[in-house]
Amino acid sequence: MDPKLGKTEDDVPVFNSTSMTYVHSGKDHRKCKSMAYSSKESTTAKPVKDADEEKLDYGSAKLAGKLYQDTTCIDQNKTSCTNFDFLALYQAEGLDDTDGILGLAVHPDKKRRNLNYVWQLKNQGIIDKALVSFSVSGAGGDDESYAQFGGINPEQIEGGMDGLKKMQTMAYRPSWTESVKQWALEGQSLAYAGEEVQTPGQEKKFPAIIDTGSSAIGVPEKIFGQLKEKWHNTVPKLNCIDDDNFCQVMTPCSQIEKDLRPVQLQISGQTFEIPPKEYLHQAEGDKCQFAIHENQMKGSSGNLFVIGDTLL
Repeated sequence: MDPKLGKTEDDVPVFNSTSMTYVHSGKDHRKCKSMAYSSKESTTAKPVKDADEEKLDYGSAKLAGKLYQDTTCIDQNKTSCTNFDFLALYQAEGLDDTDGILGLAVHPDKKRRNLNYVWQLKNQGIIDKALVSFSVSGAGGDDESYAQFGGINPEQIEGGMDGLKKMQTMAYRPSWTESVKQWALEGQSLAYAGEEVQTPGQEKKFPAIIDTGSSAIGVPEKIFGQLKEKWHNTVPKLNCIDDDNFCQVMTPCSQIEKDLRPVQLQISGQTFEIPPKEYLHQAEGDKCQFAIHENQMKGSSGNLFVIGDTLL
């Protein structure tokens, strides 16, 4: 199994003693042909013995399959490989154009920790630390996004390694006995121009999910409703109906940016300020979209902050 992750032969990993980083060739990988994995085409794939059928809900996706094992390589030259157990899908609804999902959370069942790819890399001595970090570049920038397995790039941290902030994670769904206490931080408040948008007495704290796959920020319905009112006071022609996801106005972002105020998001004791130029997105023509939107997921998943690239 060779998950090329949309790369070309010109992409090479850079190694040091503790980690490996992909350096891109500069080509537009969005135009690369998908190279989905197929167990039938692999000469080393084999089903996990005595494994039962597995069903999994991942967001809005519904998946079904059986556990398989295959040799996975993290580099194109196939020099850094390890056996990896994974769910080979024979049914998938809601994945759209995605061929699969590489989950990075550790399974709560100790017997199934081998299902975590990062830990497999560490256990096989390919990386020294069970760590993966992401560098997310902005649109139109000179830098490119990349993932680094086994380490971090201290040059991208204000103050270097000493500038790192430790945040306590929390259970995504604490009512679940098997809830994995990873990924979710505590979203404590959201403010506009320094004024909290929550109504006094209403619930303020919600799980905050760090989602590098999202280009925006999703907030719980009641909080978004009040934030939307504050935007509307400044931008009377704001339209939050026509588009299913985002509020928008038919005025260039550069013309309304000066009239809007920063949004402050407090997460696990740290306050992050997002200026208007960061949460406004210039779409086609004069259309300006607001990249902070209502979290429209159903059930308990609706009461989440989904923190995407707008903040990251």
